[in-house]
Amino acid sequence: MMKQMVIAPMVMGAALFAGQAPTTAPRSASASLDDVVAEVRILRSEMKQSAEATLRAQLLVARLQVEEQRIAGLAHQLSETEQQIRALEGARNPMLEQMMKEWDKNPPEQGEVDMLAGLRGQLDKIQNGDPVLKERQATLSRQLADEQARWVAFNAQLEALEKSVTAGKNR
Repeated sequence: MMKQMVIAPMVMGAALFAGQAPTTAPRSASASLDDVVAEVRILRSEMKQSAEATLRAQLLVARLQVEEQRIAGLAHQLSETEQQIRALEGARNPMLEQMMKEWDKNPPEQGEVDMLAGLRGQLDKIQNGDPVLKERQATLSRQLADEQARWVAFNAQLEALEKSVTAGKNR
């Protein structure tokens, strides 16, 4: 009998608790489900932003690499052109110049005219610098400056992206 007295209040308490549970449980379950859905939406948004940032970073790095290759190629071409200009400047020979002046005073014979015409052309290039080389040097210098400016712009975009990603992580 004592057992029945102890069990009876427990059963009544359980029944009472069971009667209240359906009214409070759905509200908290519904609220927590809304929280989970909101959290999933936030995570999806952050994943999308992260994927976009990763793609942008990969594109910018690829562009930087292409710019670096262009810059290296242009720098090499410019260096070769400047080396050719220096070679021309180093080829100046006062003796050849004096010989050409003498040939101008005393015209050569018919067989020597063709040979002297070629020498005169080379001497003019040496004395005046090759205008084609000088123009090429100027063009390559401009192109190199343009490519370096592009590299700086892409690098700035990459740094801005890095800062935005870092700022997003700190939030």
